Amino acid sequence: MEVNMAEEMEKKKVNQIKDSIWVSYRLLKLVWGVDKRLFLGTLVSTIIPAIIPFINIYIYKLVIDLVVKSITSNQTPDYSYLYFLIALRLVTYFVQEAAFRTQGFVERLFWTKVPITLNEMVYKKTSGLDIQYFEDSHFKDLLEKVRDAAWRPQELVMHLFMGLQSFIQVIIATIAIAELNLFLMVLVLSVSIPEFIIQTRYSKLSYGIWSSNSPYRKRFWYLAGLLQHYHTMKEVKIFRLAKNFMAEIRGIQEKYYKENTKLAKENYFLNLIFNVLSTLVFVGVEVYVILEALARRITVGDISFYTGVVMNFQSGLGGLFRNMTGIFDNSLYVKSIFEVLDAENVIKEIENPVKINHNETPKIEFVNVDFAYPGSKKKILNNFNLTINPGEKIALVGENGAGKTTLIKLLTRFYDVSSGDILINGVSIKNLELESWYKCLGVLFQDFNKYEHTVTENIGFGKDYEEINIEEIIDAATSAGAHAMIEKLDRGYEQMLGKTFEGGLELSGGQWQKIALSRAFLRNAPVLVLDEPTASIDAKAESEIFNRVEKLSKDKTVIIISHRFSTVRNADKIYVIDKGRIIESGDHKELMQLNGQYATLFKLQAKGYQ
Repeated sequence: MEVNMAEEMEKKKVNQIKDSIWVSYRLLKLVWGVDKRLFLGTLVSTIIPAIIPFINIYIYKLVIDLVVKSITSNQTPDYSYLYFLIALRLVTYFVQEAAFRTQGFVERLFWTKVPITLNEMVYKKTSGLDIQYFEDSHFKDLLEKVRDAAWRPQELVMHLFMGLQSFIQVIIATIAIAELNLFLMVLVLSVSIPEFIIQTRYSKLSYGIWSSNSPYRKRFWYLAGLLQHYHTMKEVKIFRLAKNFMAEIRGIQEKYYKENTKLAKENYFLNLIFNVLSTLVFVGVEVYVILEALARRITVGDISFYTGVVMNFQSGLGGLFRNMTGIFDNSLYVKSIFEVLDAENVIKEIENPVKINHNETPKIEFVNVDFAYPGSKKKILNNFNLTINPGEKIALVGENGAGKTTLIKLLTRFYDVSSGDILINGVSIKNLELESWYKCLGVLFQDFNKYEHTVTENIGFGKDYEEINIEEIIDAATSAGAHAMIEKLDRGYEQMLGKTFEGGLELSGGQWQKIALSRAFLRNAPVLVLDEPTASIDAKAESEIFNRVEKLSKDKTVIIISHRFSTVRNADKIYVIDKGRIIESGDHKELMQLNGQYATLFKLQAKGYQ
């Protein structure tokens, strides 16, 4: 059992190293693609500071030897050679400083340019992913990690380049030390390698804490949002919930603090021990070099040279290990970004999909549809059948969880059916080009978006795929009953909505819903889907809106999901859904005569208005 555990741990370490190499390679490839000149500039400005110190200390060795020779031999030194060495030394200082300045310059560019590209890639990827990803808690945790790791790619790139710099330092110093004494090199390595192992272990443990706390961090930001956002603060204040939420936030922070404190203490004391050992080794090397000079086996200038070499070897090796630790550390975080970029859609278009004409109203058929959400065995729809003829106005009613909104998710192909099919003009929805199909749909979701843009932009998003003018915006707003409300705003159609940005105005729930409805009307799609379209609107406004819907959608298909029976009673056909099946269908009069579930629910609701 213990042998298996050890093998498993060893395998895990190997996989982590492989992951680190894979992530580093992908990131460097990405950076090369972003800006080749920036990449090469960073590479050159990184290599030069690794070489120059050795040239500098060697020149200084030559100066010392020249001076010592002159003193011991009572000869006039070769001043032209001395001045040349001093001038050369000045040049190395200038080149070194220029390299450092260049390094700082390109690093600043990296920290601005790379995030632009990487963020664009992540946002493009997430915006194109299936909706089911955003309803999956594990993927939400992954997105949380990506948000927290926003600066890690730049850190990884810098560690990779600085690691290269340290590696070159170590190689040059190794060659020089090996010529003096191979044992010295082994001695320095014997101190540096354990330090690297400790730092790597620290990185793994640190990442483990960060990764395992992802759900807690998600909870933290959720709770922080409750205490900061306008929409949530009203209820938090009236119910005096701030104290409870702050206590939970404090608990999360204290948990994270305790775990990190324990880890930091362990790392601190281990580092102190290795720093002492490192100092002893360095002093030992210095003593050895001095004794060798006294024995006349090396020159006085060599004392300075080898002392400098050992210092560079030690700092280079320490830098190499620190940067390798940084590479390993940051690659664990950056891996989350690539995991998002590598996420594959479940909903995929076939090659050469069928384009559908968005100027014609299609026939829609649900044929023997079964559906269960991913990861669940519970069927939301069970052998569901429904035909919606072109231009038909239908309503879907039923208790919460009956499957009404799920039907819309399938119709918009946010999910694919588990079995059965959805046909659009006799063609499987899986064979349609989504771009053309979405142009056929004007949808007002129950949880519609409140865009903190101007009114014009808010409505205009409904037809973002083509140029629109203000007259079309006004017509859509008028159809949704929003025009009169908009005209009363300080800046009318140019009014900024929401309180996040300067000059913004917060609307009521009903006003926001009218703006969202305007967006759906602007699309002027042949299929209009309204999921609880009047939930926040008063009865009078509701009646006006549906009169307009009826007038404006004579040749269009309208699908309404609503709990308000006053909303659905004028539909051509009403379908009562229960446990994923249609249990009643007909117009309002037919269903009332049937005296089934619809009639019972209608009477209960009507009684509430009496």
